Amino acid sequence: MQTKRVKCPNCQVILDVTNSKEEEVKQITCPNCKAVLQVKFPPKQAPLEAQTYYAPQIQPSADSGATQLTGSSDGATQLVSLKEMPKESNACLVFDVKSYPLEEGQNIVGRKATTSKATIQIETDDRYMSRQHCAITVTTLPDGTKKAVLSNYQNKNQTTVDGLEIETGDAIRLVDGNHITMGHTTVVFKL
Repeated sequence: MQTKRVKCPNCQVILDVTNSKEEEVKQITCPNCKAVLQVKFPPKQAPLEAQTYYAPQIQPSADSGATQLTGSSDGATQLVSLKEMPKESNACLVFDVKSYPLEEGQNIVGRKATTSKATIQIETDDRYMSRQHCAITVTTLPDGTKKAVLSNYQNKNQTTVDGLEIETGDAIRLVDGNHITMGHTTVVFKL
């Protein structure tokens, strides 16, 4: 159901016209001056469908399967792996021989600071790494496999995955061994 606000050209009264039958042109009578008006509505659009475009292979790996870069019409980029993560693995980030486990759901990753609100706080002095730098969302798929997706959080500093810069709106599917660089700090994604 669509509603459109129009002004009667005869008496200048403002009318709210409801199109409950989803007509392209609805004929109404102005209640004030009794003029017959035709109100045009845009045709109902079908819901948008997601499309995946596969780019050439960029980083094949014998142990993790092929990795491909995909894009969508809004310019967002997604890195996906053709091989799923193992079902019974615990995802974590490794920095300077210390392991930072990732929980199911959204994990906010950032630099450790007294004012940081990140759920995963990396111990580094790198001021180019934001206190809330990126988000890694870990989910379990219906078949039991784990999926981890990285996206920029509310930061102005650079994030890269294996050298590929992550723009606002991008979502990168992580695989074992990905190198994530936040500012000048690099962590390794492990399963």
